[in-house]
Amino acid sequence: MLTAIGDLLNWAVAGIVFPLMFLPLAAFAPGRRPLAGTAVFALMALAAAASGALFATLAPRLGVEDIEMRGGVFAGALAALAVLVALLGGPRKAAALLAATFETIARGAGRLVMWLTLAMALVQFGIVILRYVFGINSIFMQESVTYMHGAVFLLAAGYALLTDDHVRVDIFYRTASPRRKAMVNLAGAYVFLFPAVLVALWTSSEYVGHSWSVREGSAEQSGIAGVYLLKSLIPAFAILLAMAGFAAATRAGQTLRGER
Repeated sequence: MLTAIGDLLNWAVAGIVFPLMFLPLAAFAPGRRPLAGTAVFALMALAAAASGALFATLAPRLGVEDIEMRGGVFAGALAALAVLVALLGGPRKAAALLAATFETIARGAGRLVMWLTLAMALVQFGIVILRYVFGINSIFMQESVTYMHGAVFLLAAGYALLTDDHVRVDIFYRTASPRRKAMVNLAGAYVFLFPAVLVALWTSSEYVGHSWSVREGSAEQSGIAGVYLLKSLIPAFAILLAMAGFAAATRAGQTLRGER
């Protein structure tokens, strides 16, 4: 029962996360009428979803069952999202508002987990002192370093993207004009970033869900009984990175339209 509910919730979330990725592109629709722009946004999302559903149907190894029911959940979430976009004034205004919100969340998460780097150093220092001075070995403390390390790298990824601190092959990018940089950022978001985020969300849902269902803990008796929380950082990473990518794509679109 819990698995079925979680599966439906997963598809409902997909009906929101997946279409939202097309909002910055829909902002390029001609005209400023909210309903017209919203219609373009919905059609783009439906076309992409239909292509994905066709691929899933023709690829049995994906194991997608009850595609009709899941499609209904997806369509309902998309309809609710389209209504919200229309109420916010169309794709351009909705994208700008959501981009600001998503950027605040991604930056806040990055700034928060930055403090874990200091905590990691202190805990690791304590582990060394306890082990080599007092002969005390703490599995709990050792595993806590792994938890903090994972949290820093996964939850700060969106912040790194927004502040342009990620690894970039910038031989040509660094000397490019703002407009050309915007074109690269927009294309990179849709060709590389968003597909990778969707794959991460899709493949991690069952993995993380199973861990939560058994409340997976440490293999060591004195370890941290929260492996399911550590694994939950994977979808959290994907969502925060999608938020940061949405904000970056929206900014790039505004630059290309001459709004920045």
